[in-house]
Amino acid sequence: MNNDKYNFDDITPLPVSDEAPETKDVVLCKIMYTVEFQTVFSYLRALMAKDELSERAMYVACCAISIVPAHYTVWEYKYRIVEKLVYECKYDVDEELKWCADLALNNEKNYQIWNYRERVIELKIKHGLGGDKLQYDLDGEYEVVRQMLDSDEKNYHVWSHKRWIVSYFDLFRSDRELAYTQELIDRDVRNNSAWNFRHLVVFGDESPLENGRLTSEVEFAKQYIASSITNPSSWNYLKFLYSFCTKARALGEPEACACVALIRTLASEYSCNENLDDDFSKVLEEQRLSVPAFELLGDIYRDEGKMEQMRKVYRLLGEELDPVRRNYWAYRTSLCQTG
Repeated sequence: MNNDKYNFDDITPLPVSDEAPETKDVVLCKIMYTVEFQTVFSYLRALMAKDELSERAMYVACCAISIVPAHYTVWEYKYRIVEKLVYECKYDVDEELKWCADLALNNEKNYQIWNYRERVIELKIKHGLGGDKLQYDLDGEYEVVRQMLDSDEKNYHVWSHKRWIVSYFDLFRSDRELAYTQELIDRDVRNNSAWNFRHLVVFGDESPLENGRLTSEVEFAKQYIASSITNPSSWNYLKFLYSFCTKARALGEPEACACVALIRTLASEYSCNENLDDDFSKVLEEQRLSVPAFELLGDIYRDEGKMEQMRKVYRLLGEELDPVRRNYWAYRTSLCQTG
């Protein structure tokens, strides 16, 4: 392990082996560790045994992570090293963030990186910025997230990290975050991750919305429904808005009342325009039908107490428009037989 920068002559490696005396007679499958793995992890085990938090220990931990990026114990050990070195002013925390970003871009599916990065960000704010989150420059964070999502727009671990950013830095209803969700939705209207993230940005902190926000969100969903009327992602967002607006309407919110009416018109436009004849012939002649619109219309009829119309919608879905879920729609119908 010795190199031009670090010397390990004082360290006695602890070998990595599955042939300990007490288990060697029962080993069923011997692991063929590479020489590199055995060398790095034997020194790492020795350093961890003596709880050495030094620059050379960080070097070994980095080597170990490069071999096994998902090794949780090594990540935890490395963070303790970084924390100590930063507080002793022997290491620049920005260097750690850069190292972490480079590693993330080469290990797209590794989730350990993101939890670790969040802890390093907190360390920087606490140690270098006096605890003031507003002083943290988020540009670097946005850039690494953008690169990751450009490579894989459905990367769950990256989206989880982005949710953390919004919550930790209180970026709810941030223009920058909303613009980014719109950029992703413009790129792919079926990007369910972007729609879910928009929900978090707008409604995630459960604080009162500014006047006009509900209307703008309904219009936002309406715009993308028009571009792809069968896309479940935009309809699911509209269904949430409908549910939110009906609750707000019950509390006497005037904007919510107008939004419910707008959503009702939209659901009718892409379903049956109130034509629910038993033979469904006129309905099926329509060219712009959307199963999600019928589903939403059924919910609206339920809330309006129009149980017969709701049953007709469910029957139409089960028999003609969505027969794959025939049993589901029969079940939904059965729940309102006495309505």
